[in-house]
Amino acid sequence: MTTTRRTPLHSVLIAGLVLLGTIITPATFGDEDLLELARNAESAYESGLGRVAGSTDALGDFRRSADGWRTVIAAGGDNAAAWFNLGNAELRAERLGEAIVAYRRAERLAPFDDDVAANLAEARRRVERPIEADATDLTVSNLAGWWKAVDTPGRYVIAVSTWIGFWMLLLARRARGSGPRSDEAEATALAWRSTLAILGITAVLATGTILVDRTLATRRSAGVLLIDDVTLRTGNGATFSPATDETISKGVEFSILERRPGWWRIRLPDGTVGWIAEDTGEAV
Repeated sequence: MTTTRRTPLHSVLIAGLVLLGTIITPATFGDEDLLELARNAESAYESGLGRVAGSTDALGDFRRSADGWRTVIAAGGDNAAAWFNLGNAELRAERLGEAIVAYRRAERLAPFDDDVAANLAEARRRVERPIEADATDLTVSNLAGWWKAVDTPGRYVIAVSTWIGFWMLLLARRARGSGPRSDEAEATALAWRSTLAILGITAVLATGTILVDRTLATRRSAGVLLIDDVTLRTGNGATFSPATDETISKGVEFSILERRPGWWRIRLPDGTVGWIAEDTGEAV
């Protein structure tokens, strides 16, 4: 067993299965109640690993583990490690669509985590009838990955501090007067302008990423199919004709273009557009 350690405050080691080997993944929980929930979820997971693979008892344990991780997340343990462990439990429970949803949410919170990337890739490999993507990304949220190297609290600190610095420096500059400064060296003036520009651009970018994150979280513009043999239809109703000759497998990912009561208009990775019943998929 390989142990991977990180250093969050008040961290606890929660077991998570990586398909290339078993590791210990740290998760951060704020109180003993959450910690106890996490321990129970892991206990069910470990119990499933000790049973015959694919047996009814093993599947039952993994599903109990998945339910436990969902409870942890709902109770306030909403972090990448919890979603990652949920994905592991769902994958072992043979609920492929749910596993991909969980891994994608873990990826959104930890876009550079190799373990999350490896397990998501393995889950996607298990899709029975995958649909090849075109050159266009599935969702706008994928473009947001680069700034997740800095977590949201860190970007709040950057945004606030740079905005304060920008306005304080601008006020100090204005206090010196708005007229010509013949005694000011050109290099000094350039330094003032450059510092203001850097602070202003950093403040705008940090604020913008936070707003985009909130918008994407609200929109949930991507989804994953949870059941097999879903029919893509030409309209938002079961009476509309199929939009494709073949049904779609669980685990296939898509973009959500429009929502109507009980129905989503979606775009598949190959660009095909149609409607599915809302209860056949889950938004990421």
